[in-house]
Amino acid sequence: MNTVFFDLETQHTYNELNLFKKEDKDPSKLRMAIGGILYEENNTEIHKFFGETQTPQLLEALNNADLIIGHNILRFDYPVLQQYHKESINNLLYDKTFDTLIRLLPFTDNLWTSLDNLAQLNLGICKPHSGEKIPQMWRNNQIKEVESYLLNDLRMTRDIYNYIKKNGKVKYTYKDYGRVVGDVEVAVKW
Repeated sequence: MNTVFFDLETQHTYNELNLFKKEDKDPSKLRMAIGGILYEENNTEIHKFFGETQTPQLLEALNNADLIIGHNILRFDYPVLQQYHKESINNLLYDKTFDTLIRLLPFTDNLWTSLDNLAQLNLGICKPHSGEKIPQMWRNNQIKEVESYLLNDLRMTRDIYNYIKKNGKVKYTYKDYGRVVGDVEVAVKW
């Protein structure tokens, strides 16, 4: 099976565009800075990056995959990509998409869990810095640093997906109305 892990970074944050209300937070307004895929070929990790002008090649790579795995890609990454494609991205890719955030909701009392939180609690790794910094880094032409950050996210997604699949459980930070209650471990079947 041709499985790819997918993530992207944006040119802007919601705050930078003064999009503070929930109803104003349209991911497509953020525009793609760099998209990335990670897959294995002949037991070798391969990653590829795509700039905004290369979205047709990125969409082709995603369309050619048998399975696309990402964290929050249905509600964020695909809507960001939508402005670059005439057809519905969800219609094109939904049936072969495994969104780890969405798949975890039934096991986490419908609480959204960040990739960083999952990776820290289960793998002992974390993001090198806040994703809020990435758009500014991209605008400052720190492309290699943004690609490194994106590759880290892709590996975290792959590793948390494989961890849950192998172990049948995951830890996450339980919050009640934004207040941290504590870390919880739940059984997960994928």
